[in-house]
Amino acid sequence: MRILHIELGRHLYGGAKQVVYLINAIYQQDPSIEQLLVCAEGSEIARQNLPGCTIHALPYAGELDISILWRLGGLIRATRPRILHAHSRRGADLWTAIMAKRSGIPAVCTRRVDNPEAGIASAKYAQYSAVVSISEGVRKVVSQRCPEKVFQQVIHSSVDLTEFAHKPDRAWFNNQFDIPPGFLVVANFAQLIGRKGQTEIISAMQDVVKLHPNTICLLFGKGSLAQEYERQIEHAGLQHNVRLCGFTNDVARILPNIDLMVHPAHAEGLGVILLQAGACNVPVIASPSGGIPEIIINGQTGWLTPAGESKLLANVIFEALEDPHKRQKYAANLFHHVSTHFSTAAMAADYIRLYSQLSR
Repeated sequence: MRILHIELGRHLYGGAKQVVYLINAIYQQDPSIEQLLVCAEGSEIARQNLPGCTIHALPYAGELDISILWRLGGLIRATRPRILHAHSRRGADLWTAIMAKRSGIPAVCTRRVDNPEAGIASAKYAQYSAVVSISEGVRKVVSQRCPEKVFQQVIHSSVDLTEFAHKPDRAWFNNQFDIPPGFLVVANFAQLIGRKGQTEIISAMQDVVKLHPNTICLLFGKGSLAQEYERQIEHAGLQHNVRLCGFTNDVARILPNIDLMVHPAHAEGLGVILLQAGACNVPVIASPSGGIPEIIINGQTGWLTPAGESKLLANVIFEALEDPHKRQKYAANLFHHVSTHFSTAAMAADYIRLYSQLSR
């Protein structure tokens, strides 16, 4: 069986990272499956060493680059895959749909986000043999546009536990981020955009520091609202307690050193950062948006609080900071939940079964 993966993202996080996990896990489970990867020339995934996978890095200027159809068509004719698998939105879902219709090759589309789609998405999905959602939350959105004849399935994203097996190094962490002795650290890792909820975190911290002044909140990420958040922090007088730290590639090293992750997103396909927190035994406060409740079960694997409610968020943060036993308990439960239900091996096994079903 020959699978042609199509991932056109530029950076190696989110969906692109999941593609790497999938390709590696498929190779480990069944090396006889031949895998090919189409990616954008100059992308980070193009430089990956993927055993058992041939990488084809093609020139690609973005979602409006229709010339990719000619390059993709030529590659499909030359390699004759049994299955096409579109992984990213960045035009890949549309271009793969067109190539599936032209070639007659069964195609899979993996949908990772839970934002609503326009009616034209129905025509796109109609060209696929199967549409995979990474959570039940995403599937609910996809089902509104996906024709009934198209097979739908939920296959959760995953986390590589070996990648997130760093031991805590609080001395390094405190020095790196100038954390005073005795302070607890709350952190968020997300794009600095409205739907990720950082404005509520900043507002909540105004109340948290009144009751728990030895708390620092680190906001990791970049985005269009960075300057607005800086102004909000300054206006609230939180410069010593809330910091914008920018984008980081050291998530796996940083996570074991924080005391609490806060992720009050208004929309979220699943929340891979929550899987990563679980892999590192970090307790989590999140919102019941999209696929998040499939990871964070309120009162068991963490705390859930409504998105957009900064006062409620402040109360839950304070409760968590005041109860180290509960933080430890929820973190342990989350680790067990993540390692049991969100492994790369489980994700690969589900996709292998789907590929086999479609190639009969």
